[in-house]
Amino acid sequence: MGKFSPKEMVMTLAEIRALFESRSGRSDLVKESGADDGADFFIQSGQRMLDRMVGMTQSFARSFKTLEIGDYYAIFKGCRAVKEVWISNSDGRTELVKVSLSNMRTVYYDDAPDEITSGDPVNYCLISLRTYPDADNVIIDYLYDHLLEDDATEDYEYNGIIISPPPDEASQLEVFGLFYSPPLSSDSDTSYWTVNHPEILLMAALYHLEVSYRNTEGANDWLGAIGIQLAEIEKDWVEGDIVGVTQIEG
Repeated sequence: MGKFSPKEMVMTLAEIRALFESRSGRSDLVKESGADDGADFFIQSGQRMLDRMVGMTQSFARSFKTLEIGDYYAIFKGCRAVKEVWISNSDGRTELVKVSLSNMRTVYYDDAPDEITSGDPVNYCLISLRTYPDADNVIIDYLYDHLLEDDATEDYEYNGIIISPPPDEASQLEVFGLFYSPPLSSDSDTSYWTVNHPEILLMAALYHLEVSYRNTEGANDWLGAIGIQLAEIEKDWVEGDIVGVTQIEG
């Protein structure tokens, strides 16, 4: 018997879809060619659920944005929760301090953005980007109650922050937080879950299928199995996280 290789567990979206078809018996959700015909909805739903259920290192990510002189906001996709915001420029890398939107308005933005004195950014605040009625290709400027055109195609996909003061030189903004895994769209796509734990992703997809049937018992069975697997993964993560940690003496 040959040695087991971790690569044997690595799967693509197409391979997960094929397994989903086999385990669920729902051949109507996959075309004869193997292409998606509804199965991917359950797989994507399963992946997003798993992202929300765990708090491991892999749940955290960094999104980088380039800020030009005078830029006072940034938008980014896929973020579940912002934990830290950093700015990097010729002076180095500095963490920004979070404030409320009302405080941002009061302290910094009594004047229009192009009238604010630029400098080294110090603060940031979170903003909602949804407009009503819903609109594409715009984000709301919550400081001045008008719309700013941007490259966003759907505001639902994005999170946003305002920084102050606007930078006086080209800078790099770094948003650290909890992010969803990249969506699986092409057959060859992979993610943390397809590479490391495809069996759990399959369980999660089948869970959502049972939910669509309104089969409480079947859904709860899958949820229990998923919980057991995730608990074991998090135990491994905790073990690795504490190994070698020593107290820094002040």
